[in-house]
Amino acid sequence: MRYLLITSIPFGRQNDSLVIDGLWAEDLKALAAAAGPVTVAAPELKAEELKSWGPALATLTAQDQISFVSLPKYTSRFNVSNLIRSRRILYDAVLNADIVHSSNLFHPYTFLYYGHDVAIRLKRKTLFVVAEDFYDMEVWGWLRRESNPLKRWRARRIILQQDRHVRKRVQSSSLTFLHTPAAVARYREYAANAVAIRQPMHEENEVISVERFQAKCASIRNNDPLILCAACRLEPLKGVDFMVRAIAILKQRGIPVRARFYGRGQQLTSLKRIARRLEVEDQVDFPGSLAPIATLREALAEGHLFLMPHLTSDFGRAFFDAMAAGSPVIAFRSRASEDTVRHEVDGLITPNADDEGLADGIARFHHDREMLVRTAIAARIRALDNTKSFWNRYRLQMIQGLFDESAVE
Repeated sequence: MRYLLITSIPFGRQNDSLVIDGLWAEDLKALAAAAGPVTVAAPELKAEELKSWGPALATLTAQDQISFVSLPKYTSRFNVSNLIRSRRILYDAVLNADIVHSSNLFHPYTFLYYGHDVAIRLKRKTLFVVAEDFYDMEVWGWLRRESNPLKRWRARRIILQQDRHVRKRVQSSSLTFLHTPAAVARYREYAANAVAIRQPMHEENEVISVERFQAKCASIRNNDPLILCAACRLEPLKGVDFMVRAIAILKQRGIPVRARFYGRGQQLTSLKRIARRLEVEDQVDFPGSLAPIATLREALAEGHLFLMPHLTSDFGRAFFDAMAAGSPVIAFRSRASEDTVRHEVDGLITPNADDEGLADGIARFHHDREMLVRTAIAARIRALDNTKSFWNRYRLQMIQGLFDESAVE
């Protein structure tokens, strides 16, 4: 099966290796391990221009079975020669593929949808992936904060245009994977053939060991102060400020906790200022980002509880990272959390944007240690059942089914 993946996520070259975002590298390796060699058509940047959205960049080698077709970097919509060149490259790449995999694209790279559209015309099998709730995230992070009326109009126009692009492609695609609960809610009714997909990053051997998990449960039952963890970008939509205020509320109630918030972002300075003002700076640590993923997983295993009070319906892989670490999750109520965290089974759902409700959830686990142990056990079992390999096999079976159906026809 000649597998072509078209993406706006850039790559670079450094010596004999390919350089890409670390989390993206894990996704591609998993795809190649399941489907065989993968060709990726993506914009090529200089290695020093690359930035990661996760903890770090990573390198790929020939052993990873991933090759890249270089697309020109977007410079301007007036650079017609670059757009024409991109189309020629994509046409040739699609012509040599059996299946064309693309996903929701962000402005200004929506012109790459040409690859999907030409695949439809050439009667290639197509896989379209809606990888996140981009609509909600961009309304929150871009439109909501824009005060200039003209820029607000332009932002809203671009977001709606992106939404229409996705609806059109899920309607025409042979198969659509909806990676987030918000994507299911928004696009399932338009898709010709869609299925909800989970995307954990761990394997069974990376789930917290029995011995270490037993030690964690012993610490919980010993009434040790609870260690709270979070791992995310330190940005307003992640709700980290609610976590800090919840810790201050717990302090007023005489409930001692320790918090470790892993990540980086523009809100770090203001979060430290809030912790100082509320007199909990001695209880809250900001260790920064941890890489590689195994290092973060080890750090999360040291915690008793994982906090994920996102203010939007954004879905984070950290849900599954926490469960692999044997930690129940406390999350704000949203489509993402309600579809992932089973309330009172492997975590708790608390009211959205409510720091007192978040504090109540933590306090409940503080007072009912046996409930905390039960939910931790359930979280670990959930992680053992939901591994990267399991979902990779499931996705591959769905893709191969497209070709089986063609043979029958």
